[in-house]
Amino acid sequence: MKVLFVIHGINNKVIETARKKKQMISARLGCVVDCCIYAEEKETGNLQLESLGGKIYMLSVTASVTEIVARSLCKLVREMQYTAVVAADSGRASELAARLAQLLEVQCATAVTELSADNGCVSCKKSVYNNMVCASYSLPLEFVISERFTVGDLTGEQQEPLEVIGLEACGNPDYLLRNMTVEERKEQTVSPILIAAGMGIQRKEEIIMIREYARRCGFSFGVSRPVAMRGWADISEIIGVSGEIYAPEITIAIGISGAAAFMAGIEQSRYILSINTNPDAMIARLSDAMIVDEYQNVLHELFEYLKQWGRQ
Repeated sequence: MKVLFVIHGINNKVIETARKKKQMISARLGCVVDCCIYAEEKETGNLQLESLGGKIYMLSVTASVTEIVARSLCKLVREMQYTAVVAADSGRASELAARLAQLLEVQCATAVTELSADNGCVSCKKSVYNNMVCASYSLPLEFVISERFTVGDLTGEQQEPLEVIGLEACGNPDYLLRNMTVEERKEQTVSPILIAAGMGIQRKEEIIMIREYARRCGFSFGVSRPVAMRGWADISEIIGVSGEIYAPEITIAIGISGAAAFMAGIEQSRYILSINTNPDAMIARLSDAMIVDEYQNVLHELFEYLKQWGRQ
């Protein structure tokens, strides 16, 4: 088996996580894993590739358009005769994996959480039905997947000699007339507590109050997409598949129904506490605990209690 690990290399935190996952894939499948990093030129300049090691293809893109990246990867996979491709977890990983599998005419699985070799085929697991069920799949040796692996610290691993290979840069697709950055993406502050607000919040002023409280305490803050679409929060504050993905110790979900697109952004939380007037809301089944009440009745005491974990 010959495996290509595709990484959207936007910063060194991504590279460090990819290093651990690359080693895990190699151990689970019993083969050497090469990497392909795609990114805009301004993102690749400071990447620390030495820790990643091994053979690395560098694919420079003008804009991270899935179709263009998938076609370049398809060419690389065929020329170098890779049998399998794993797309590293990112906002477009599943979309990229699905399109690449279509171009290569091989089987595909997205958001895979476990991977192993098994008697001439590959076994994988992923969460389905709003993460209520873990499903197992058997794939042939030729496949494309996107991953959501969980890895810890790896000790005693040997660093591979680094070999960087530049690929022909991707241009803009015909339908993209101009590439313009409206606002640079900001790094999210890492905090053990995330405060998430949804459409159950009745006024914009209350969204502002909750945001200001989170910032004073040093907590992460975000909203469901409908809140931002209403104009009550910034687009950069959206949580979920079209926004940020968090993995805090505790998520406080206020007035959130629990739609799958949003839950993808907080499902890695160690503990989820939701506040909702509807005990049958979808988020009730996905929470570790739930307060069934109007949020106005509980936020003051709850926020006072949470201050002990805030910025001192």
